[in-house]
Amino acid sequence: MLLAIAILAFGSIFLLITAIISRPRDQAVRERILPRGMTAQQIEAERHLEGSLTRRVLRPVAARIGHRLSLLLPQNLVRNVDRLIVASNRNWSVSGFLAAWLVSIAAGILFIAYIAASGRNLSVPQQFLAAAVILPFAIALPYAYLRHLARKRQHAITRDLPDALDLLVTSVEAGLGIDSAFALVAEKSKGPLAEALTLYLKQVGMGRPRRVALAYVAERTGVPDMISLAASVGQGEELGTSLGDVLRTQAQSLRLLRRQRAEIAAERAPVLMTIPLSLCFLPAMSAVIIIPSVMNLANFLGDLGAK
Repeated sequence: MLLAIAILAFGSIFLLITAIISRPRDQAVRERILPRGMTAQQIEAERHLEGSLTRRVLRPVAARIGHRLSLLLPQNLVRNVDRLIVASNRNWSVSGFLAAWLVSIAAGILFIAYIAASGRNLSVPQQFLAAAVILPFAIALPYAYLRHLARKRQHAITRDLPDALDLLVTSVEAGLGIDSAFALVAEKSKGPLAEALTLYLKQVGMGRPRRVALAYVAERTGVPDMISLAASVGQGEELGTSLGDVLRTQAQSLRLLRRQRAEIAAERAPVLMTIPLSLCFLPAMSAVIIIPSVMNLANFLGDLGAK
């Protein structure tokens, strides 16, 4: 019963967190067709009157609470949360995430209080054990989920970047311009890498220099290979080196890195295989081989003692 209550409670909290930390989308077109003479405060007030209860009430309250938390918490933690949100490419705000983090911790404390109040059949050590399991889970869950999203996106970009760079080099050597080659790779790619390249093309289309736009996109992803590519492109433009040669060198380097990572993963595989072997096969082997031998030894010693 307690497990079902815990699942329902944390499921509802997760939905509430998702609703709170999502940033409201800008309505630029609607603001253009509003009557002239309206101030920004009037536009903001009219926007708050529209939408659901979550948008009108919960999000502003969560933003205020999160802003106060960002002032109280260590700034390294706040910057790390901001970096992970950017790396995960989620439409979340830092203040909303901090407020949702506080909600998760409060829910864990309330659930522990509920167990302590209703769990009359539980002893004090059992209640302490439940608190020791639930409270760290409630504290670590939001941050761990955000970190998982960021790591998953970075892993996808790291996996797809060598192939995309090979296609980019082939396109440049075939006669396409750099930006046209990037557009072709973005069109042929999928997933987070295509999103990053599309953002780069948007930055270039807005007038930013190529190396600045690529460095901006690489910093947002947080992928070392992407950052190295941006640094190499920027250095090549400063020194006047052909970008085709720079991209070819980077493609060879990334292929070598991918091969090395595959070799490291292959070397780690036997070590990781010992975990399921220990958990699954060894207990069964013990039950089949060791336990009958121990029982036979016990019977033999019992027969010796009886004689």
